[in-house]
Amino acid sequence: MREAPADNIFGKILKGEIPSTEVYSDNHVYCFLDLYPQNPGHTLVIPRNYSANVVEADESDVFTCLRVVRKLIPAVKAATGAAGVSVLANMGRDAGQMVEYLHFHIIPRHPGDSISMYELGEQQTPEQLAEMAARIRAEL
Repeated sequence: MREAPADNIFGKILKGEIPSTEVYSDNHVYCFLDLYPQNPGHTLVIPRNYSANVVEADESDVFTCLRVVRKLIPAVKAATGAAGVSVLANMGRDAGQMVEYLHFHIIPRHPGDSISMYELGEQQTPEQLAEMAARIRAEL
C-alpha cells in the first residue's frame, strides 16, 4: 500500500491525525464529508492507496472508488433532497485540485445553485457534519 506524503491532508485524515466525518469506509476506500462543501452533503471518496490523481492511480483504485461513488449517489441525493449530483475528479491545481491525492467529489445539486471548484464553500460545524453523515449512512 502506498502512503501519501507526510504533509498530505488526506493522508493525515486516513491516519487519524486530522479528524473527519466518515460517511462510508471499507478496506479500499474512505468516504467523508467536505469541511467546506459546495453544498451540504458534499462527499469525498478517496482510495486508501495513495496516488496523486486519476492518471497516476492503479486502475483497480479508480474502479473501486467509482463503484463506491455509484453506491453513495442515491444515499447523498436522498439525504439532501438534491435534484441531482455532480461527480468530479479534478487533476492539477489549475483544474481546481486543491489536494494532491486521487479523490472524487459527490456534490448534491439543487435548482439554481452555483458551485466553484476554485473556492471553498461555507465551513460546516462538527454538529452539522455529524447530522449530515448520519442521514447519508441511514440511506445506504
